[in-house]
Amino acid sequence: MLVNTFRLALLSTTASFAAVQQRTFSALNQKSFPALVQEIKATNKDIHYLSPKDLHSLQTPTSQQQPPHVIDVRERHEVQATGTIPGAIVLPRGILERDVSKFIKQSDPRDVVVYCAGGFRSVLAAESLVRLGYGVAEGEAGDKGKKKEECPKVWSLDEGMDGWVKNGFQVDKDGKACK
Repeated sequence: MLVNTFRLALLSTTASFAAVQQRTFSALNQKSFPALVQEIKATNKDIHYLSPKDLHSLQTPTSQQQPPHVIDVRERHEVQATGTIPGAIVLPRGILERDVSKFIKQSDPRDVVVYCAGGFRSVLAAESLVRLGYGVAEGEAGDKGKKKEECPKVWSLDEGMDGWVKNGFQVDKDGKACK
């Protein structure tokens, strides 16, 4: 009986020590949201960035290039308040990973542009898409036989919807295009 009591005390002490150690480790590695976004921008080379003006010009299809898929990762209340970029797929950040394949297949040859309100959450969304296999080359779970520069890319829209509106580009409200 004494041995079992000793084992229980030892296990309890070990578990407490592990919990304290985990909290200490977590505290040392905590980041702010902006710091996390900056870290992803600096380290993930599979995410590309474009301005609202660049996206606007890409949305005009040419014979050589189809317009990109555009995903709005803002929450529904944000979309209802300001509208969307015309043609955008509304997939809030909380369901993006779960539902993106319902709209865009990983083998789709078109680029994917994600945007939020100000250009920060879209970086996290772009990282998730890359981790799911969008915009990565052969040897990284991408299309076989394609070089990295031939693969579709994942883009994050700098300045997000705020930048789009600031530039005076068309906005789609309730399924109707507005300016």
